[in-house]
Amino acid sequence: MRPILSLTMLAVAAAAPVPMVSVPAQAQYALCLPARGCVPTTQVHYNACYQLALQRGWTDSDNAPKGGVGRGLDKFIYDCLLGRIPR
Repeated sequence: MRPILSLTMLAVAAAAPVPMVSVPAQAQYALCLPARGCVPTTQVHYNACYQLALQRGWTDSDNAPKGGVGRGLDKFIYDCLLGRIPR
């Protein structure tokens, strides 16, 4: 009987201090480009702009430097997140 009582008390003690905390459904982060700054976003918004870029013909290789120029895909996504690209 004593071990059952100890386990019950331990379970009640462990469950009691758990506060109900509201956790945001979407993690927030920022997309930053050199000399342009940062724009706050969520994974859902980033993915929407990324998919729009793919639909418009951008590829992952468009971020590779070409003669010192690159990051075109990232700039498209950055502008999309700022609302500069019509959907």
